[in-house]
Amino acid sequence: MRLLPLLFGLLATASARAAVVYDFTPVTQQIDDILQANPSINGASLIVIRNGTAIYTQYFGTYASTTRIPIASASKWLSALAIERLVERGTMSWSDTIGQYIPAAPSDKLNITLGQLFSHTSGLTQNDAACLGDETNYTLQTCAQEILSTALQYPPGTGFAYTGNGMQVGGYMATLATGKTWDQIFQDEVTMPLGMTNTDFATVSLKPPYVTVPNPQVAGGLRSTMLDYANAVQMVAQHGQWNGTQYLSATDIADMQKDQTHGAPIIYTPDPFVYYGYGYGEWRDSVDARGDAVQVSSTGKFATSPWVDNSTGVAAVFLVYNSYATLANDLRNLWSNVRGVVTDPIFSGGFE
Repeated sequence: MRLLPLLFGLLATASARAAVVYDFTPVTQQIDDILQANPSINGASLIVIRNGTAIYTQYFGTYASTTRIPIASASKWLSALAIERLVERGTMSWSDTIGQYIPAAPSDKLNITLGQLFSHTSGLTQNDAACLGDETNYTLQTCAQEILSTALQYPPGTGFAYTGNGMQVGGYMATLATGKTWDQIFQDEVTMPLGMTNTDFATVSLKPPYVTVPNPQVAGGLRSTMLDYANAVQMVAQHGQWNGTQYLSATDIADMQKDQTHGAPIIYTPDPFVYYGYGYGEWRDSVDARGDAVQVSSTGKFATSPWVDNSTGVAAVFLVYNSYATLANDLRNLWSNVRGVVTDPIFSGGFE
């Protein structure tokens, strides 16, 4: 008679452990197909996290957990998180203007806000300034000053033109507000609290992080690993919570995901797909009937793609070094395939 209680106990234990089982075969097959179709890609990796647990982690080709690569515009989301932390503490405000920090700036730039700089609605040209990424001839200050000396492409707030120029100026404003370098700000607000020990702005360095640089490219100059970035998107999916603490308030996380372009017409976008506005440092890939963001992301020029799906609670990072122009359709399909897997698990009801 002892066997029956033991059997029920084993089934109960198995049920708890196997409550949700996912079949990521189509995701794995898709990434294998991407690498096969693009021989120049030497590897990739993907992590999918749900409810604080990694439900899929896979490395392809030469990639491993330690693989660290330049992530281009995926940097924008992380830099915006650093600013949001300053805003939450009252050190800065998204409505702060350039004139408050740089009164000697050209008169047509004085009323541009920090929020416009981080939502690509500042009027600054879509053509990235030559000083971006130049660590030899510029500092963050001199690069920001050079950007401010250029002509506006359109009146601030009246259009959306994706560019790295605005965030460079915004990052310089943050250094004036805090009395710290951008590297110091980024470490204090992002890499240290989120445990991102392999992330910095030294994309041309072979040294281990954290390596400081005189002119960090705020909008596109980070190098990172899949697991590092996974910490950031997991925090976002958890509405600002990280390791038992509130890294940012849920209200501020939601504010970053609102359409901060306020419906401004598109002047330039690198994304060939229809978009639903842009938040602070992140794309709004899909929205619900009320206009609230369902999925947000910050895919970079080299196709590394971090995203959060609010409807499923999924946070994910696809790490790769190639070309977004080449892989744009593949990335959209990858998002869809991951969503399909997590919304159709093999087994989710427990043992009957």
